[in-house]
Amino acid sequence: MLQNQYDIVIIGAGPAGLIAAIESYKSSRKILILEKMHKPALKLKISGKGRCNITNDAELGDFISHFGKNGRFLKFAFANFFNTDLIKYFGKLGVRFKLERGGRYFPQNDDAGEIAKVLLDKVQSLNIPISTNSEVISITKLPDNNFVIAVNKKGLAGNRNTQRIQIKADKVVLAAGGKSYPRTGSNGAGFKLASQLGHAITPVSPSLVPIETKGNTAKNLHGLSLKNVKAQVWRGNKKVDERFGEMVFTDFGLSGPIILSLSKTVVKLVNNKEKVFISIDLKPALDHKMLERRIIREIDEHSKQGFKNLLKKLLPEKLVSVFVKKLEIPEEKQLSRINSEERKKLRILLKEFQFEVIGYRSFNHAIVTSGGICIKEINSQTMESKLVKGLYFAGEIIDIDADTGGFNLQAAFSTGWIAGKNAVHALG
Repeated sequence: MLQNQYDIVIIGAGPAGLIAAIESYKSSRKILILEKMHKPALKLKISGKGRCNITNDAELGDFISHFGKNGRFLKFAFANFFNTDLIKYFGKLGVRFKLERGGRYFPQNDDAGEIAKVLLDKVQSLNIPISTNSEVISITKLPDNNFVIAVNKKGLAGNRNTQRIQIKADKVVLAAGGKSYPRTGSNGAGFKLASQLGHAITPVSPSLVPIETKGNTAKNLHGLSLKNVKAQVWRGNKKVDERFGEMVFTDFGLSGPIILSLSKTVVKLVNNKEKVFISIDLKPALDHKMLERRIIREIDEHSKQGFKNLLKKLLPEKLVSVFVKKLEIPEEKQLSRINSEERKKLRILLKEFQFEVIGYRSFNHAIVTSGGICIKEINSQTMESKLVKGLYFAGEIIDIDADTGGFNLQAAFSTGWIAGKNAVHALG
């Protein structure tokens, strides 16, 4: 049963909201978590494809660089609660982790649900109530510095049995997420609530999102995963970004870790109506001269074989037919008859396998949201609003987003940890 007055109300039961609740706990204080969905932590449970890449072992400077120019906002939060602290934090809750390639930490049992469970168990052990099916409609600041939170509380029958409730709070932590994966409750409602209180919202767009490409090439390669390749983003004749690692072809275009990390750049260019290409270097360990020597050596050693056999030595099976078509060289053509111009065409295609970008997937497919509450309006040392005393922000709602690799979840936990501690400290 909801009460009329609380010391701290936390809006959103995701990673940022749950850790904020735990860190704001004092036995003498009344704390409430409001969650609009029927269950808490839905997005956390599907993070990392259900495995939960919780953080990364990168050093502080490198870690912050993955957030771009807004990364500096997180310096204080990370200085006080960083990757090793987070691993120890969950270690005390009984979770054990493993370190995988790229410095990524996962639970040993590969179960994101375990991360959610131990957080929820901790919240329950502290007797902090989570009110689910509780959608916050508005937040108002009163002259006495209290907040009034208007909530639509849904009954078991859903919308047909909705009750409007008003709750007062001394402090509010807004951890309602962004707009990515809206089916988990992250539908941008938090931005509207912040706007009601006078905050500016940096325009939002999907980030860590798959890219749509022109033509059927990607579709014909659907399911093919490539490792140790380099992907570059080109605007006209200018290279604007690049990543090295893994990617995958889909029935609509490109995805996988390096494509997702490049997507923030791509989305901005597409939104600006720029012509964008993604070029894949399939042989990044070899420059053009080294690759030319490799091709010549293969031709000399297998001169009586057909062109298709050469491609099989250089490419995954699924790419062979695509290269034959693009190069317009008969697959049965004897290697001894391959001329220098044909070798050049092959070499360039291996180094510059290009796709024209025509768009990107929606928020339904985006891992995080780019944009959000303007960081200039938040105290980075407390996560308190500079405009509204007693209002705190945590997690994806803030205009901070990073590459894939555990960086975004660390930011959610760190900002939630800071917000919770400072909210309760401000009560005295």
